[in-house]
Amino acid sequence: MVTAAGFAGFEITWRKEVFDGAPQESSAASFGTVGINWRARKT
Repeated sequence: MVTAAGFAGFEITWRKEVFDGAPQESSAASFGTVGINWRARKT
């Protein structure tokens, strides 16, 4: 798969609810906010 930005092999390697326990946790959860690390190759 090649994305519109020209990346191939796109993969999410880590995902976490980064606002767990923070004062803004409920606001972040309302928007589905998560932290991710990703990797891909530029074609």
